[in-house]
Amino acid sequence: MSNSAKGALRWLWRFALILLGWMLLAQVALRLLRRHRHFPAPASVSVLLNSRLRRLLQPPDRIVGRLRIRPGMTVLEAGPGPGTFTFEAARRAYPGGQVIAVDIQPQMLARLRARLEGEAIDNVAPKLADVRYLPLPDDSVDRALMVTVLAETPDPVRALTEIRRVLRPNGLLSVSEFAIDPDFRWQSTVIRWAEGAGFRLVARYGTPLNYTLNFVPLKGQDRPTPPAPHPR
Repeated sequence: MSNSAKGALRWLWRFALILLGWMLLAQVALRLLRRHRHFPAPASVSVLLNSRLRRLLQPPDRIVGRLRIRPGMTVLEAGPGPGTFTFEAARRAYPGGQVIAVDIQPQMLARLRARLEGEAIDNVAPKLADVRYLPLPDDSVDRALMVTVLAETPDPVRALTEIRRVLRPNGLLSVSEFAIDPDFRWQSTVIRWAEGAGFRLVARYGTPLNYTLNFVPLKGQDRPTPPAPHPR
């Protein structure tokens, strides 16, 4: 290897280490902040959420494919962000089905709507709402999708309980997490939350640091009582 090639390789390694260091510092800072206050990812990071690197590490066709969406189904996506996984879910639900994309941030929904209009996607319904207070009737969705979103909510068990309320008895909930996310939680934590909300684990995919867990509602349990309307 020539000296110039060795120098370029050393530069790349240094750059990678510096980038990794900044990512770790950001993770630590965000985790410390979230001990005192939960908040969703800001709309300003939508470029990163929909980047080529994100799609490489969490391919939408693979993540959404684990949900086994069929044409005609109604899919709830909590925290769609800029639509990284929304479009794939909409494609699989078509024809006759739709994706209800619920996000708590108006700015993020505005970006999603702009993308939907630009690509002429007409079977996605963006809704401004808190996942803990879904504006949906009981037993109204076939599939529910959450990708690096669950731990951002102030009360994950309540959010999952609300999803169970709107999910049909034969429905499926899919939760995906990735270790580079500041709110990453281990599988055992997510499973505990889901079981506390009345779900049963039926499938695992991926690795411990980049995984998907699929759940079904437990049989023979009463439907959760709808929560009181969110205070305005």
